[in-house]
Amino acid sequence: MESRPEVLASGHRFLIPLLALLAAFPPLSTDMYLPALPYLGKLWSVDLKTVNLTLIFFFLSYSPALLVYGPLSDRFGRKIPLLTGLLLFILGSLLCAAAGSVQALIHARILQGIGAAAPSALGLSITKDHYTGPERHKILAIIGIIVALAPMIGPTLGSWAMLFGDWHLIFVLQAGVALVSFVGVLRLPETNATLRHIPLIKMAGPYVFLFKNFRFLTLTLLFAVSMCPFFAFIAASSEIYINGFGVSAQAFGLYFAINALSLMAGSFICMKLVMKLDDMVLIGFGFGGMVIGGLLLVAMPHSQILFFTLPMCCISFGFGLTRPLCVNMILETVNKDIGSASSLMMFANFIFGALAMGLFSLCGEWKIMIIGLTAVSTSLLTLAVIRAISHRKDKIA
Repeated sequence: MESRPEVLASGHRFLIPLLALLAAFPPLSTDMYLPALPYLGKLWSVDLKTVNLTLIFFFLSYSPALLVYGPLSDRFGRKIPLLTGLLLFILGSLLCAAAGSVQALIHARILQGIGAAAPSALGLSITKDHYTGPERHKILAIIGIIVALAPMIGPTLGSWAMLFGDWHLIFVLQAGVALVSFVGVLRLPETNATLRHIPLIKMAGPYVFLFKNFRFLTLTLLFAVSMCPFFAFIAASSEIYINGFGVSAQAFGLYFAINALSLMAGSFICMKLVMKLDDMVLIGFGFGGMVIGGLLLVAMPHSQILFFTLPMCCISFGFGLTRPLCVNMILETVNKDIGSASSLMMFANFIFGALAMGLFSLCGEWKIMIIGLTAVSTSLLTLAVIRAISHRKDKIA
């Protein structure tokens, strides 16, 4: 049996908040400046579709960078690639704060995305390194609860930064979060006990192996598809709430926080019930809730703000309930090249997300209805295929 790397004596107290902070980089990198998007469009005299490119290009740079950090962490350990990514994120955040045009902000966001890929992917790898079995179920649920704070706090911090300072302060705060993470990673012992000394030219080899793992590949693609409604919501939320319903940037932060609170509630229920109910039962409840929320978005009139907020809360609750279970289900399909597996999973999530954000930015007044239809179709597809393959006995790679 392989020995696990030694962890700090205060590991459980220190490691879980750090893992949650690392996993929170994507929502912190996007949600915190959502309230500023309409303002930046007016400031630079560009339409919202152009400003949304700062979101889309972030994910287009973030996603391929994930595929680099994973194999590097399997070869050199988790800490060096992770610290490198955090430094890049800090630099990108400061360049965002200094941007004087939408083009400069897009370029800085590309660098920010390359840096953010490291904590996002390698946080999952460290979780797989250190926790096993039912304990990992619970830890992923706890991280899900804490991570849900990011979209709750992010827009609120961003809106208040604009109120008391200006939009530049949003990216300074992001750099500060990355600096805290950097210090935390410095204190963290290396968790990868099975370094693979393969030539750099063959670093893509694990991905070829993973593509042959039917269960891993299928579950990864399904989970990525099921996230599309949430990326669409991220891209469209500021336009729907601020331009559509006429709320202020500060009120938008509160409505966004309500949605994130629903996500947190789903993860909390998962943590409480994961040891009592079968995973497939919880997954059925979660995706069922997402279907109900999607149907309500399609059927209810869009004249009242609560007719959008409440169904989205239902969708977010279902996603919060299923996410820890789906992530653990994917991680259980592999027992080597963990960094590469985590990176490929996150790559699939965010490349589908970037595509969804790009497509939904073109949907005009039909955004709410299309979010609902996407939630219904992707949830039904994911639930059906998971049930179909749940009894298939594939060899774990």
